[in-house]
Amino acid sequence: MTAKQRAARAKFKAVVAEAKKLRKKNPKLTQAQAVKQAFAISYGKKRAKVGAAKKSKPTSDMHKDTKSHNVNIRVMSGMGSAIDELNYLVKEKKKAEENFLVAKANKNKKGNTKEVKEHYIFWYNRYRDYLKHLNKRILAAKRQIK
Repeated sequence: MTAKQRAARAKFKAVVAEAKKLRKKNPKLTQAQAVKQAFAISYGKKRAKVGAAKKSKPTSDMHKDTKSHNVNIRVMSGMGSAIDELNYLVKEKKKAEENFLVAKANKNKKGNTKEVKEHYIFWYNRYRDYLKHLNKRILAAKRQIK
């Protein structure tokens, strides 16, 4: 151990001993509260009060704005990117719907081998889930634009 580590260790042991004394004096203190006060004492500060912080009283010259609270304010700076994203999502949805219909038509088609049917069932399920995801993203993008 380095000298600084030994010094910190010794200081911590002293703090723990002080915390033990504080808990004997006031058994209602938790260990964490006692250690906090002991650290405050060891650093030469006044004994820190443990508990809720005092609320500051507002001064009379402060301006209170009661009219603007609970107002839904939207920033319009990113509208171009939101519209571009919506257009992209609509194009992706069209592509996914086409692929979904192909997979749906071929998953139960007679004459396909078991492996081919499994392949189309896999893609059918994947595109079904992807379409649900795209619909959610499109709704979110529309809400953002409104």
